[in-house]
Amino acid sequence: MTERLELLQEWLKTGLGLKRYTLEPASEDASFRRYFRLRHNGTTAIVMDAPPDKEDCRPFIDVAERLHACGVNAPEIRARDLERGFLLLSDLGTELYLQVINEDNADSLYSDAIAALVRIQTQAEAEGLPPYDEELLMAEMELVPRMAARQAPAAGIGRCPTGAAG
Repeated sequence: MTERLELLQEWLKTGLGLKRYTLEPASEDASFRRYFRLRHNGTTAIVMDAPPDKEDCRPFIDVAERLHACGVNAPEIRARDLERGFLLLSDLGTELYLQVINEDNADSLYSDAIAALVRIQTQAEAEGLPPYDEELLMAEMELVPRMAARQAPAAGIGRCPTGAAG
């Protein structure tokens, strides 16, 4: 077990008082953050692990609060330990639009998504957010090769098909 995972479990047990629970990987993004689905007493939540020497949770919290303020579905922050880089978030579920979209529901799903984008664009407070400029774009683009390298083995990229010369 990694040191981060041990710290996370200590926070869940002593900081949040959870005795029996399970953790499973939920998703990854192109940062140093990791997300786990926590199952406890028949409910689920998402635990974010953001190593404080690499990630600052405060901008995530700030943006989540801005999205909630304009009525957009975003994770609710249920508990936090900023010193150690842990957040307990509401679980938005496992179904992605791509997995459920079909001819019967496409118009409705796209309408909901566009309405959320319009609310963000017209109602979300942007004051104090850093500008999304060329410097920030380039910093994020530098994350792409690392993210691709992490996801390639799970997607079967780099493996030779059976019977192929290698």
